[in-house]
Amino acid sequence: MTANQIKFVALKQFVDHGFAGTSLANIGDEVGIKKQSIYSHFKSKDDLFLIVFEEAIRHEIEWMNEYFEKNMDSSLHDILYRFLEQIKERYFNDYHLSFLLRMAFYPPVHLHERVMGAFETYLQALEHVLQQQFSSTATPLAVTEKEGAISYMNLLDGLIVELIYQGVDKFFTRLDVSWKVYWRGISSN
Repeated sequence: MTANQIKFVALKQFVDHGFAGTSLANIGDEVGIKKQSIYSHFKSKDDLFLIVFEEAIRHEIEWMNEYFEKNMDSSLHDILYRFLEQIKERYFNDYHLSFLLRMAFYPPVHLHERVMGAFETYLQALEHVLQQQFSSTATPLAVTEKEGAISYMNLLDGLIVELIYQGVDKFFTRLDVSWKVYWRGISSN
């Protein structure tokens, strides 16, 4: 149980304070154990960070797969648009997603390669599930499954940047305009 408590507190602190601003001593204090006791569960702060990051990726891939499975009877338009809205909601309400996105933009320098390598797993899973959505839709499209998925991921990237740097109001302004252009671009109607 303590290892899970440590991971949850670390997740919150990495979101709130970043890697550099998070200390094992503060994590230990919040969990109610001494800093030294953390070492019986994790080799180092780097080890704890990477474990929490990989768990966040698994959590997000699981959520993503569940989302698309639950919405498979909806139109492609609605599935994709609501996914963007969900990302916004969950960024502020789900530590896993917030941590994943922030660390993908600001990974600890010395862990950059490992973080980006792990993040690539998430991106590949997203591209795969998006291609499945494009291949199974009845909506007439002007793009291939791969083109639809990759262009959607670019739209999502831009909206995430807006969300992180500018906040919710700018996110919705960008979403409104960008979505219209995106949907017109991929639709064959």
